[in-house]
Amino acid sequence: MNREGGSVYAAAIVDDIPADAEALARLVTASRPSDAPTAASEPLQGAFFEVRCFASADELARQLDEAYVPDIVFIDIVLDPATAGPAADGIEAVDRLLARSPLTQIIYVSGYDAFHTQVYRTPHAAYLRKPFCAEDVAYALDLALAARARTAEEPLCLKVKGADQVVEPAEIRYLESRLHVVRVHAARGVLEVYGKLSDLLDALPARFVRCHQSFAVNLDAVTSLDASSITLVSGEQVPVSRRMRAEVRAALFAHLRARRR
Repeated sequence: MNREGGSVYAAAIVDDIPADAEALARLVTASRPSDAPTAASEPLQGAFFEVRCFASADELARQLDEAYVPDIVFIDIVLDPATAGPAADGIEAVDRLLARSPLTQIIYVSGYDAFHTQVYRTPHAAYLRKPFCAEDVAYALDLALAARARTAEEPLCLKVKGADQVVEPAEIRYLESRLHVVRVHAARGVLEVYGKLSDLLDALPARFVRCHQSFAVNLDAVTSLDASSITLVSGEQVPVSRRMRAEVRAALFAHLRARRR
């Protein structure tokens, strides 16, 4: 969406403490490039944010059912302070959210330091520590919009059971080839198309790499690599051949380094 002078992005805040949600909403709405640590913040330049607050992940999920698609979600890791000790249910909620809205950028929020490593179980653009300050919020937004720009890629048009389906590369976790059929494992389900795995890989971004004669993975979806398999953010495991493992490992590390730049 565009407004005179810039683009408008939908930002959702999931926090069961209303005062925290309102404070963050004010900072997000007021964020401008000059607030960010870098002098010229290109992604944030000319950006405006329409903010909606939700008291729980379930409340946000109901809005997703009504076709609400946020560009950015700020989500508190501890959504129920009344439970016995901090519970990382915000991280589990992100797993479900990304399965339904893979292009949405996640910014984790927490008042606890205990979770700063656990958030790496899921893809995310930034991590904010409470209490918030304008500079940190602007920088997190800058990272999220930069990540969003990287995922705004040319979609695939796949012929599935005689009908054309448009699939964003970010939706796809991995590809599996069986005889003359390629099974595309995506957020919306498994799509079967006739053709060769190599032809589909030629049409996808470089982060899709072959890991086996019959499999290829989206490196954005990889959480771990061992001697014989790759584990994805969904929990699925994809085989990696002994011959290709070193090449896949090098590609994964190069991809992670590039994402941190």
